Parts: sequence; structure tokens; C-alpha cells
Amino acid sequence: MSVKQRVAAISIAASGGLAAVKFAVGIAIGSLALITDAFHSLTDLLATIVTWLAVRFSDRPADSEHHYGHGKVESLAALGVIALLYVLAGGVVVEAIGRLREGIAPPTITAIPFIVLLVDMAVNFWRPRVLQRAARDTKRQALAADALHFASDVFGSLAAIVGLALTAWGYVWGDAAAAIAIALLISLLGMRLGRATI
Repeated sequence: MSVKQRVAAISIAASGGLAAVKFAVGIAIGSLALITDAFHSLTDLLATIVTWLAVRFSDRPADSEHHYGHGKVESLAALGVIALLYVLAGGVVVEAIGRLREGIAPPTITAIPFIVLLVDMAVNFWRPRVLQRAARDTKRQALAADALHFASDVFGSLAAIVGLALTAWGYVWGDAAAAIAIALLISLLGMRLGRATI
């Protein structure tokens, strides 16, 4: 397994574990912001799997039908990631607005979601650096796109922490507002990634 494939495989394992933990805690306490952050991590997992497959496929040598190799598959993979980001962002905004209108009870706040989000932030500080280094060394666009995506996760987790803190302080709209903020962050990331890919 090459360096870039090993980096992508480690990233897959980290994304899957973090998404599962955040989703379970989000469901347990009823936090839309945490569930949104979990889905954001899930799109990270799907994006990382797509990136890993694209990197493996793009390593194939040129053949009679692909005279310049298979490198463009990485750009197509990046466009697929962008589509996932926009579907997620739209769904979150619709759900958050529905919760604000219906006055759904705020999540139950404990220390556990804050601990999970801080661990998530620590992992997401590490992953983009490793991926950026691998992208720079191997000149792989898909790895660079993956690194950008993970760097944005730090801000998503920070928004979830702020939303949960606001809810703990009695602002019942804090969790839904944080979910909308994460959705906007996801949309901005999609625009930035789209410009770079196109």
C-alpha cells in the first residue's frame, strides 16, 4: 500500500469512528447540532472512501483508451463530494427551521457531548496536516480536497459546542442555530471546493 493510500485508509477509520460516536451522543441527548456534525463527519467518511478509491484508480497507468492516464477521476470524485455537501446542508437547514417553528424541546446537556466534540476537534487538527503533506508530496487533488474538508470540521465542531453551551445557558434556539451555522459552513466549503475543482 502506497503512502497516499495508507493516509486515506487511516482517515477513513477516523471519520467512521467519529461519525458514529457523535451520532449516538446526538441522538441520546436530542441535539440537532451534534447530529448535523455527525452527518458532516459521515460525508467526510463517504468523501474519504471516494477519495481513496479515486487515488487507487488514478494510479493506473495510461492505456489505449486513456492515453494520459486516469488522473481526471480525482476531479470527478471531488465533484461528487461537493454534491454530498449541498444535499446535507439543505436537509439540515430544513430540519433546523422546522425545529425552531415547532418549538421542539432543547437537547439534554451533559459533559459528554463537549468531550466528544473536543476529541473530534483534536483529531481534525491532525488529519488535514497529514493529508496536506501527502497531497503536496504526491501532487494529488483529491487528497488536498479531503484535507480542506477536514479542516472545516474544526469550525463545525466549534459551532456545535457554542450551540450546546447556549442551550445550557437557557437559549433554547442555540442548538438549531448551531445546526444552521454548520450547514452554512458546509455550503461555503462546497463553493470553495467547487471553484478549485472546476
